[in-house]
Amino acid sequence: MTSLDDRDAGSLARPSAPSPRLLAGIALVSLAVLLLQLTLTRLFSATMYYHFAFLAIALALFGSGAGGVLVYALARRLQGVATSRALLTAALLFAATVVLALLVILRNPFSPVDPPAVTLRRLTLVYGTTALPFLFAGTAISLAVARFARWMSRLYVFDLGGAAAGCLLVIPFLDRLGAVDTVLLSAVLAWAAALVFAGERDSGVPGGRGRRGTWAVVGLVGLGVVGLFAFNRWTERFAIRQAKGLDEARHVLFEKWNSFSRVTVWGSLADSMVLIMIDADAGTLLLRDPRALDPGAWLTGRVEALAYHLRPGGRALVIGSGGGADVVMARTLGVRAVTAVEVNPIIAEDVVSREPFRSWSGAVFEQPGVRLVVDEARSFLRSSRERYDVIQATMVDTWAATAAGAFALTENNLYTVEAFSDYLDRLGPDGIVSFTRWYVDPPDQLLRLVAIARVVLGERGVRDPARHLMVVRGAPEQPERPRAPATFLLKESPFTDDEVRLVEGLAGRRGFTLLFTPQTRPPGELLRLIEAEDPASVWRTLDRDVSPTRDDRPFFFQTVRLSGLRSLRLDRVDEWQKTNLGVLVLVALAVLTLIVTAAFILVPLALVERRAGPSGVRSTWLVGFAGLGLGYVVAEVILVQKCILFLGHPVYALSVVLFSLLAWSAVGSLASGRLAEERLPVFLPRALGAVALLLIAGAIFISPLFRALGGLPRPARLAVAAAVLAPLGAALGTPMPSVVRLLARAAPRAVPWAWGVNGAASVLGSVAAVVVALDLGFDRTLLLGAGSYLVALLALRSLGRSG
Repeated sequence: MTSLDDRDAGSLARPSAPSPRLLAGIALVSLAVLLLQLTLTRLFSATMYYHFAFLAIALALFGSGAGGVLVYALARRLQGVATSRALLTAALLFAATVVLALLVILRNPFSPVDPPAVTLRRLTLVYGTTALPFLFAGTAISLAVARFARWMSRLYVFDLGGAAAGCLLVIPFLDRLGAVDTVLLSAVLAWAAALVFAGERDSGVPGGRGRRGTWAVVGLVGLGVVGLFAFNRWTERFAIRQAKGLDEARHVLFEKWNSFSRVTVWGSLADSMVLIMIDADAGTLLLRDPRALDPGAWLTGRVEALAYHLRPGGRALVIGSGGGADVVMARTLGVRAVTAVEVNPIIAEDVVSREPFRSWSGAVFEQPGVRLVVDEARSFLRSSRERYDVIQATMVDTWAATAAGAFALTENNLYTVEAFSDYLDRLGPDGIVSFTRWYVDPPDQLLRLVAIARVVLGERGVRDPARHLMVVRGAPEQPERPRAPATFLLKESPFTDDEVRLVEGLAGRRGFTLLFTPQTRPPGELLRLIEAEDPASVWRTLDRDVSPTRDDRPFFFQTVRLSGLRSLRLDRVDEWQKTNLGVLVLVALAVLTLIVTAAFILVPLALVERRAGPSGVRSTWLVGFAGLGLGYVVAEVILVQKCILFLGHPVYALSVVLFSLLAWSAVGSLASGRLAEERLPVFLPRALGAVALLLIAGAIFISPLFRALGGLPRPARLAVAAAVLAPLGAALGTPMPSVVRLLARAAPRAVPWAWGVNGAASVLGSVAAVVVALDLGFDRTLLLGAGSYLVALLALRSLGRSG
């Protein structure tokens, strides 16, 4: 039997509490890590397809786990090293490798036309290099946890507090600095943490020449990272030159970042139009002043204009107005009042409303009868009481991962059953909803729109949905490419025979294809879904998932079934490549994460345990630490996703949700630290049970609460979200410091091992949360988080009785 003294022999624990200076350094490291993680999500989305951005979160969490491995493996060597010196070294390596990772990212642009071997090599190089700063940051945090486990509550407060500050600062930093300079700023903050650690005096720091040498290294690294940051602010030497196969060096007229997009303007002002690009992928046209070049014939002859031919002279709401082409279309066809809603303030305020583009485009949003609103469309509709004759959305997609996460697309919530119910509520008598998507074979997105319409119409008592729908495909943009825009028209009242004849006549004159009208019904999947008495019997039998999306599961663009991943054709392009490839990448990441976690975290930890002798830790305790890591990350990911819709913008999901969870978790940690150690065995099961119950309550009550209060003004919604998250955040912050304090008493040498297992489970949780949500929805996935805490409760029962 191993005695407590034997367990203490290899422990890294220190008898004294961490100093305020050391805690400040830990807060700076956490701030820099969160800032880097969230910024890389944006940078990866801008330089690669959005689904690859999810790896930024996995890399950050992997670094936390791998850092625990490194500390545990080097425990004997680190015993004689002063805490401040070890933390100083880790922080300096953190700062240096941030710069290295940035250079590798910018020098290895991703292109969809590259051979698979080239893409794999570049991805391996980029992600392998990017993992390094997270590894060294994780090492710093893990070492601090191992050294000061008995003061974990205090340490956790500064760790979470620094992370919460990072959530708040990332938005203004991205807005003002852009992603590249914000990454460099994270290196500066890591160096600032090293500077703080260098000023800490303890018995292990050498004096004389050794101390001068330490300051020289700190100064040299500081000169490098601060100088590089200042140099790039002045010269913009380090910038994106190529993105997704596009050469930006000579074609970009404008560039600006925010927390959910990188907006560029491509082309020449000598041309008739320029292209506004979001993350070098989704585009919207900005047309030259109609007085200089009349685009009327070209615009009014497009399939997107069908609703305005049916409702000339009415009032229109344009969702995702972008550069204003739909606004010009509506005005040209006689619509007397147009409300244009654009979620991206860069497009609305920095491009179309400022020179040189404002005058060049004829100030399209300042014309009589036109109103531009910067808001998310669902949020605007809930707060508005206006009614419209047409609600139009043309190709509203960004393919841009927000800083809140790779699958937190800003457009997700526009394509749900609840969204279309909102649209119909805001229509006047005989109003029309018009949505245009790309038609590809198979037409998954159009099928899903029809499925949504069937549910919405069924909820409103419509018995013959075929009289309420029309689907028309426009002419292909290029003869050699089959892709073409297709417009989906929906009315709560039946389309009249005159309206159907008007649409069919326009289609015949302009070469459109009638995919479905009440009078023209070509056979196929669309017809089956529209005419079926039970539409669910149709979408269940298809080999793709075109079931109606809801706010709880708003992944409109993902139509591949998880069970059918092996049958995917990797040679497909366009819409399929941007959507279903994301699911494939996510599932592949889940499998890869399992392998990498085992190879680089769990296996080394087990080998070190065997070589160094038993640490006294029980396997069930490690399962408990894994449950804490999995549960916290699942709760965080899902709550961010749920709050995006309620708060009306991904920016608020970052600033309110993540900040509230982390800040209140810090409060919970501080409160648990006031408990005497002998009371922890009684407190811990209650704390874990409370978290599980709160997550279960959240899964049941948050969605209907947010739905009921969705019409409140935004400040009130922000207050509601903060109030809902406060008790949950505080509860989430209490178990971890309590468990670490108990483990430090029972098996002190195992603290970094357990911290590494917690980090490994967090990596798995970040991926598993989205994989499960894609199939089951947010509420059920939140129950997975609750289950993780219940597993931790059972696994950690014996910890309080040990020591």
